[in-house]
Amino acid sequence: MQQIRRTIQATFVITLALLLVGGVVFVVGQAAGLVAGQGAWLAFFNEFFKPGMCIMASVCAVAGFLLSYNKTQDADVKQKAAAQ
Repeated sequence: MQQIRRTIQATFVITLALLLVGGVVFVVGQAAGLVAGQGAWLAFFNEFFKPGMCIMASVCAVAGFLLSYNKTQDADVKQKAAAQ
């Protein structure tokens, strides 16, 4: 069970880091496209960065949910053990 939790934690941390870096690249790239007046740059970032970021956000959200679910379950088990 600990190995699964570590795997989910690693997945959460990696996808969160990639999502944050991707978001910075996306925003800076689109801002540069706006400043330079290059509509093609905006389309490029929308076509190539946005889908990957959406997938990473989804994976990160599911991993975060699973981590919070396990913590709640662990707290319930500890609480029941303390009551006995």
